[in-house]
Amino acid sequence: MPEIFTAASAEARGAEVRALADAASAADGVSPFNEDTMLSLDARLLTAIEDSGQLIAAALTRDIGDGTIEGELVVHPDRRRHGLGGKLFDAVASATDAPPVLWAHGNLAGASALASSRGLAAVRTLLKLGRSITDGDAKATPAPEGLTIAPFTAADSADFLTLNSVVFRSHPEQGALDAHGLDARRATEWFDADDFLLLRDADGTLLGYNWLKREGDEVEIYVVGIAPDAAGRGLGRALMQAGLARMHATGAARTSLYVEGDNEAALSLYRSLGYEQLSIDVQYTHARS
Repeated sequence: MPEIFTAASAEARGAEVRALADAASAADGVSPFNEDTMLSLDARLLTAIEDSGQLIAAALTRDIGDGTIEGELVVHPDRRRHGLGGKLFDAVASATDAPPVLWAHGNLAGASALASSRGLAAVRTLLKLGRSITDGDAKATPAPEGLTIAPFTAADSADFLTLNSVVFRSHPEQGALDAHGLDARRATEWFDADDFLLLRDADGTLLGYNWLKREGDEVEIYVVGIAPDAAGRGLGRALMQAGLARMHATGAARTSLYVEGDNEAALSLYRSLGYEQLSIDVQYTHARS
């Protein structure tokens, strides 16, 4: 008989959580948990359903600082359509006074149905865009006069984190990146300092960055940002084109990126560079009165 339990930290059953996520990814074509979640299981509360000691469903949640509980949940592909997702959501919701905020990666039919059954509304969308790398990407537009684009070094960490916190001050995930999170990403197999491009002015002030994440022959624009007071100068386009040239030079076949669904300026830039929508992630919660 399936039983629900809550653990203080997801890391205690990290191997089982990763195996469950892998099974769902293989079945759905999208991971149920984002990268930050999987890199920081020790900071996630695990609410789970197990049967005969086997993990068959899991919710990973965290308090994002204002009492709001944010999380993601998954049910093993072999155990779906038996109400386990609803039971898992109810267990998470009953443990907090505020309505939980949950991500549905890929906004799959099951997730949408669960949201509807619990009276949840979509409050945020994250789009995945992508395109092929072509020979036209081989040559980047030179950086504006007086500016340089160069690879990241460890000495750039503090400048990057400071600017990133400003650029993404209203973004709950990227804006919260700290030294520990940066170090965790630098320790991953995919990290390559030559794929992390920084744009500085003649005085050495960091004005922007384009961080690439390579996995196989696909490269994700992991995060790109421009200092607010440097906006409108074409720096975002220059960094994007430098990234595309880097991808072409290293033999990448495809590129992808994530962008907020309501960020019209960024969407306009990416679409002008040939990116098209591939998928959508949706954040659900109870509508606030």
